[in-house]
Amino acid sequence: MSALHIRDLHHRYGLTEVLSHIQLDLFAGETLALVGPSGCGKSTLLHIIAGLLTPSEGTVEQDFLGTACVFQEPRLLPWKTAQDNITLGLKALNVPKSARQQQARHIANMLGLTVDDLGKYPHELSGGMQSRIALGRALIIQPDLLLLDEPFSALDIGLKLELYTLLRQHITERGTGVLMITHDLMEAVRLADRIVMMVPDPGRLVGELVIEHPHAERTDAWIYKTTADLMTNNNVRIGFGLAQGTLDLPEHAHKQHSGCNI
Repeated sequence: MSALHIRDLHHRYGLTEVLSHIQLDLFAGETLALVGPSGCGKSTLLHIIAGLLTPSEGTVEQDFLGTACVFQEPRLLPWKTAQDNITLGLKALNVPKSARQQQARHIANMLGLTVDDLGKYPHELSGGMQSRIALGRALIIQPDLLLLDEPFSALDIGLKLELYTLLRQHITERGTGVLMITHDLMEAVRLADRIVMMVPDPGRLVGELVIEHPHAERTDAWIYKTTADLMTNNNVRIGFGLAQGTLDLPEHAHKQHSGCNI
């Protein structure tokens, strides 16, 4: 089974330590949500996993066959059409043009985009449509590891639910491993198999919640109740800055987060 293993990872910007003692595992078919306040190092950790940054210390090992990233900003190439943006990865893989176009039309249909939309440039598209194209660009290469940095945060609830369904379908069909960063606990409860809490100064992992409830049975009522229960947890409230106090953690929890609960 493909997996990602991070061991004793530290990262610094100059003299400032932004990540400390990070230990993390992610396996194929599993969705892990990393939650925490702004500035705690979540995006830095994702960039390290993606290979965009080299950690100051520690190891990152993974044997997934393909990796794709979706960021909060769509990051589309402004001089290329929606179709060409979606098929960038396929072009890099030397997929013939006709096959690229066919796959683009297929995934555009899944994303609720029309053939006319595929011919438009990013400045002609709404923010929601640009986000859909960015997700399509990642999914079209059928990655075994998908890294999501709050790609749904600027979308309305209806579009979010549509893309959640598409994402879950992709995960189920391909056994994709997913690491998602989110500020939205409800989003984490809806999509994740594990939720890991991160706190700042320096960024470290302090607790984990395993969600064993089957995805197919996660009704809106269950999601709302589970999220509300999480929001009453003292560690969660302190971690998000909603309450004052000291995190109630087992000894050495910052090094052995998998042994403690949120």
